[in-house]
Amino acid sequence: MKLIFFDEAKSDRQYPHYHIGAVCIDEEHLASVEAKVNAIAVACFGTAELSAVTELHAAEIYHRKRNFKSWSDFGKRVEMLVTIAKVLSDEEVRLIDIQINCKLLRASQAPEEIAFMFLCERANDLMKAKKSLGLLIGDRESDRLAEQFATTLSGYRAVGTDFAYGRDIHNLVDSVHFTHSHLSRFLQLADVYTWLLQFRNRNSGSKNDHHLALLKALQQKAINLSPAKYKEWPKP
Repeated sequence: MKLIFFDEAKSDRQYPHYHIGAVCIDEEHLASVEAKVNAIAVACFGTAELSAVTELHAAEIYHRKRNFKSWSDFGKRVEMLVTIAKVLSDEEVRLIDIQINCKLLRASQAPEEIAFMFLCERANDLMKAKKSLGLLIGDRESDRLAEQFATTLSGYRAVGTDFAYGRDIHNLVDSVHFTHSHLSRFLQLADVYTWLLQFRNRNSGSKNDHHLALLKALQQKAINLSPAKYKEWPKP
């Protein structure tokens, strides 16, 4: 059994792209991966205890918000994001990258629904290739969205996904499970991965010193954020 933790990065007027990033970890590696993230939390907060004040949230690290408000040293914040990116680069962690180009959608199409469909397809493909089953786990930001995704997956498992070349979903089990991100180090990993996906795409041509500092730091050999499965749609 593999657990697939996912998070989203919403689009806006300045950046019309919707992302879902997911981290997939086999049950036998959960303890070792969690220990690595807990060690980062201890370095940041002096404790591995899960709570809202010990959450590792990428946007807050980079922009010096909430739990990282006192971290005035930008270089230290970049180093922290790089440390988490190294955990994401571990062989035990497989990545899934979904990007929806919102400007190319029809008015009736919802980016979050399409992105979730592609997540289910790509996660199922990965599980099938590994001859394994997978369980989806997401960040409970909205009860409405949680119920919607759970109902949607149930339909996909029953009759396949929606598009003309839709796929059967047989390697994802049960419903989509949700919990708050501050209660899961794995969801915090998914948060950082998803944030880095949009950051790299959004700032690829930037001349901003802070943008360039993080982009350069992510190029070191110890970091490999290449996904095991990905989908960009529609293609530009």
